[in-house]
Amino acid sequence: MSRAPLPILGSLSSGYRQTLLRLRSTLVLVAVVQGAVALIAAPLLVGMFTLAARSSGLIAVTDTTAGALFGSPLGVTIVVVSLLLTVAAALTQLAVFAVVARHREGGGEPGVRTIAAQLRQRLIALARRPSTLALIPYLILLLPLGHVGFGSVLTRWVSIPAFVSDELLKSPTTTAIYVGFLLIVWWLNLRFVFALPLLVLGEGSAPGALAASWRLTRWRSIRVVGLLLGVAVPLTLALTALGIIAVLPTVLSDAVAPEASVVVAAIGLALLQVLVFFLVGVSVMVQMQALVHAAGAGGALRADAPEVFDAGDASDASAVRTSRTAARIVAAGALATVVALTVAAIGPLSEVADGSAEVLGHRGFSDGGVENTLSALEAANRAGADLVEMDVLQTKDGGWVVMHDTTLSRLAGQDVAVADLTLDELTRIEVHDAAGHVDTIPSLEAYLRRAKELDQELLIEIKTHGKETPDYVAELIAFIDEVDDADAHIYHSLVSHVVEEFSTLRPDLTIGYILALSFTGVPESPADFLVLEQSAYDREKRDMLWDRGQGVFVWTVQDAAAMREYMRDNVDGIITDHPDVALTERDGIRDDIGVAARLQDAVDRLLVNP
Repeated sequence: MSRAPLPILGSLSSGYRQTLLRLRSTLVLVAVVQGAVALIAAPLLVGMFTLAARSSGLIAVTDTTAGALFGSPLGVTIVVVSLLLTVAAALTQLAVFAVVARHREGGGEPGVRTIAAQLRQRLIALARRPSTLALIPYLILLLPLGHVGFGSVLTRWVSIPAFVSDELLKSPTTTAIYVGFLLIVWWLNLRFVFALPLLVLGEGSAPGALAASWRLTRWRSIRVVGLLLGVAVPLTLALTALGIIAVLPTVLSDAVAPEASVVVAAIGLALLQVLVFFLVGVSVMVQMQALVHAAGAGGALRADAPEVFDAGDASDASAVRTSRTAARIVAAGALATVVALTVAAIGPLSEVADGSAEVLGHRGFSDGGVENTLSALEAANRAGADLVEMDVLQTKDGGWVVMHDTTLSRLAGQDVAVADLTLDELTRIEVHDAAGHVDTIPSLEAYLRRAKELDQELLIEIKTHGKETPDYVAELIAFIDEVDDADAHIYHSLVSHVVEEFSTLRPDLTIGYILALSFTGVPESPADFLVLEQSAYDREKRDMLWDRGQGVFVWTVQDAAAMREYMRDNVDGIITDHPDVALTERDGIRDDIGVAARLQDAVDRLLVNP
């Protein structure tokens, strides 16, 4: 393999020049390719996954019901087919850009037939090779997690849930492991960044393309970073500018014609959505063009260019006419999309947040003490939290302590399980956190009594470690009734049978069901409310639960923009490590008098994950 240098500036120059000189055909390409994925492939795959769930007798696939899905032969078959189709669609989506980029490097512009012929030939060849399955972990896991500019709506759901990352960042050891993992994923993406163009434009196998990219980027990772930043930074700046421009007309409308603000905001949001769609697609084309140029300069692609249209070829004139016609069709489609999105946005933008979402301090308030300790409870109370969420576990002798983890390794540095220690042993143990707070593990009795003194309502999570007494749910309720009225607080659990038993034993009490993951819908549950992890939440689930008469809580919400998002959706409560921030945001929402702030939050949501 040649070790010619990767010309970063030259490659970026080629990427922008070739893309912008053919901007009309690039926009058509983006509309057709990205549009087909968003409007056809993505809904089809979602439908197949829903079918897989229904065939397994599931309303929703959650962290606790996934076993039933994979226990059904038909369900597994549909999931496997969906996975293969996802890989095929994602590969085809990027392959089109690679073929066009290669032709443009040769000075031509391929027509639809040329692109289709080359793709058909290459994809059929790859489909016949079992080694192509090596693309599954790359396209489905590594690429989406690496964020190197080749994202797809098909794999946007692939991410590390916030509740997982939050937990990992709560100790120096797990923080180091988590950050190390992300750096490794990012570095692997840098090393494999040429794999897709080499696979599509070469004649080798998937493992061969991955290996070739690995060799090409050896000692050149910094150059690759420069190439990617050369696309990502201008994209970020352009998106930021568009976001500001989209909000300005509504700011003016709020001042001079507030009755028109909702419509003005809806038009602004719709236009922004369409512009972001095209801008992101154009950036993908720029990046692919730059990678193809760099791969050629680095000796990884053959020097002979593919067949291109000659300037005097009649087919070229036909292509130009087709491009103009296609551009008109795309423009009409974009306009129709703006109208449809405007109509769709009016309802949500008209929905005024009433500021009633309850703010719950997650395990107390960790800024004032170690989680789940009396000091954290007192800190959450001082901050003004409506409720304090906390966890309870049963001890070896049948007592109860306030503790989240089933072992003491994270907070006490002891490799011992809560289930193997007595109440007296546990409450003598000192716990500490990364912020330097120190406290002792509280008994549930001490915690309840202090909450009663503070007049602080609790959300009590019933945790399990597998060694509980047979009637532990009934025993827990009886114990809380003995120390403090059980109906003074509300409850929730990750364990469905705990929720069911609790509801049967005490239908007069309020119990919630926690969902860490949920696809295709929300499961049936006797719970009074569901607690959805952020990645499991959407408005459709919210409305479905409200129609059932169930409340909607979201956890664990850490940043202010996300807090405003859920509060504007009027969810019943948000659980957060930062109740002070959440209360400030809630006060701000209550004081909103115009539509611009609502639009700004919607714009922020859109630009965070374009």
